[in-house]
Amino acid sequence: MITRVSDNMKFDLLNNSMSNVEVQYNDIMEKLSTQKQVNRPSDDPLGMGQILDYRSALAQVSNYQTNINSNKSWLSAAESNLTNVNDILTSIKTTAISQASATATASTRQIAADSLQPLIDQIRSLANSKFGNSYLFSGTRTYTETDTETEPFSATASAARIDPAVAAKGNTCAVAPTASGTYMGTTNNTYVVKITTGGDLSAAEYSLSSDGGKTWGASTPFAGVGTIFPVDGITLTFAPGTFATNDVFYVHAYVAGYYNGNGEELSNEVSNGVTSNYSITGEEAFTGQGKGTVDIFKVLDDLKTALQNNDTNGITSQLDLLDQASAQISRYTGQCGTRTNALDASNSALTDMNTRLTSLKSNIEDADVAKLATDFQMKQLALEATYKIAGDLGSMSIIGFLK
Repeated sequence: MITRVSDNMKFDLLNNSMSNVEVQYNDIMEKLSTQKQVNRPSDDPLGMGQILDYRSALAQVSNYQTNINSNKSWLSAAESNLTNVNDILTSIKTTAISQASATATASTRQIAADSLQPLIDQIRSLANSKFGNSYLFSGTRTYTETDTETEPFSATASAARIDPAVAAKGNTCAVAPTASGTYMGTTNNTYVVKITTGGDLSAAEYSLSSDGGKTWGASTPFAGVGTIFPVDGITLTFAPGTFATNDVFYVHAYVAGYYNGNGEELSNEVSNGVTSNYSITGEEAFTGQGKGTVDIFKVLDDLKTALQNNDTNGITSQLDLLDQASAQISRYTGQCGTRTNALDASNSALTDMNTRLTSLKSNIEDADVAKLATDFQMKQLALEATYKIAGDLGSMSIIGFLK
């Protein structure tokens, strides 16, 4: 059976063929321009899902590496400052030894006392240094407009004290309680009260944290009484009012001494589920609180007083303490290096993971440019041939058909 092929059928077949070739040609053009095999989900639905997973993993690795670089920069600044402090302590120790000898006089000791103060000021300046907008050695301490001090280390020692209580921003109840009492703790601390059930004093309940909000006690009713008794000698008195659930109030308390920060270290995530501490607290490095052994500024002030008073025994008694101070600073200088090495190891592992993930993503997403170039030439020839046939078909006339 002979089937007659009409001109309309020829035109439709040619048009469909030309459209298919154009689509394939444009697809190759897009892949060549982006050098990507998969440009949209429809190109490869399964592959696009894998690509998105790899992109997410790579973004997470990048965030970890950003944290690591930030941590290393912080540690580098801390290490540099601590090294400078140790150099100054060594210089002070040399002066103290010379002035503890029998050849020293009241006059030389007074000169040494006068020269000591600028060195103390240098150490204090290093201890109060900032990295960006944050103090290097204040722990996690956040300063507010209600705080007594704005630097971790003040120029004079203070007695144990309690800062005014503060209502957290966003509280429904903006009136802070009154803090009173005599602080009896052994380290600087922050006490936090969180409202667990809203209402007035007769209905509201609260929970107390004695470690800056890390852990919380049981929910306790005010029972109409606005006074609560945290540990360590601090009393908080709330005025009558209406509280909302999750309203937060806090108060900072300090032991006697020079330090106005806390003993909590800054940390962030450097790998999946792995956090890294990257700060050295002033409590550890410069004071006798927490893990520290000597209050460096007290030692230096006592040495200055002994020099001014021509007190040989007083000068001598500070020599061992200066050795302890230097050892204390050296310990935390070394800790900076140890932590930096650990971060380098983590960064190396992340770099390897980045390389593997990038390769896996590339295997699915990236195009074979050499193959595309060959396919492009073939589709270009096919498209030109299709256009030629279309041109010939369009120019046919009845005379040509009869021929």
